Amino acid sequence: MRWIALSLLLLNFGVFAWFVSTTTAEKERVRIADKRAEAQIQGITLVSEMSRKDLSPLAAPSAPPPAEHSAEQLCTLLGPFAEEFLGEAIVQRLKALQVDAILRDVEMQGQMRYWVFLPPLNSRREAYNRLRELQAQGIDSYVIPKGALADGISFGIFSERLRAESLTSELLEKGIRAQFREEPQTHSERWIVLAPGASDDLAPEFWLQLQQEYPDLDRRRNLCAEVAG
Repeated sequence: MRWIALSLLLLNFGVFAWFVSTTTAEKERVRIADKRAEAQIQGITLVSEMSRKDLSPLAAPSAPPPAEHSAEQLCTLLGPFAEEFLGEAIVQRLKALQVDAILRDVEMQGQMRYWVFLPPLNSRREAYNRLRELQAQGIDSYVIPKGALADGISFGIFSERLRAESLTSELLEKGIRAQFREEPQTHSERWIVLAPGASDDLAPEFWLQLQQEYPDLDRRRNLCAEVAG
């Protein structure tokens, strides 16, 4: 019995010693953690406590890159229309389909012409004096009244390059310093101009119906910059 009582006493003493050591270690860990937290709090500076020079400016948000547009966009052209009301009627049909279109006068290039001429002289008087000399030689000519070649002498405008070259050679053989250059012939026509890509939204049935109603209607594409109003 004496040994049993002694064993129980030793066991209770051991449990008590373990409990005390565990509690002490736990308190030490809490104390260390509190010190670390306090150090971190002391290292924090409120924005309101900082001077303006210590605040670095926020970087401005970068703007999205601008959309790239082709410098050679193509517009769709419908026409030409001899009567304005015919073109306007189709424009209204296109707008009802949410298609951007407008009727406008477009300068169209026709047949190339070739101008034989004498470059401008120093004055209108000198031009007429030179004209009389040429006509005295039986050379058909006239004074150019205005434009880039004003006060020059014209020997004619031809639709065939060969004829212009031949006349220029004849005049040069006579000592007349004639020249010739190409002159594109232009004329104005009424066309419907559709914005780039607008025609892609139209169904094939629309074009078929339009062709049946207007058999002479032409559809083509051109650089938008050349048909801009």
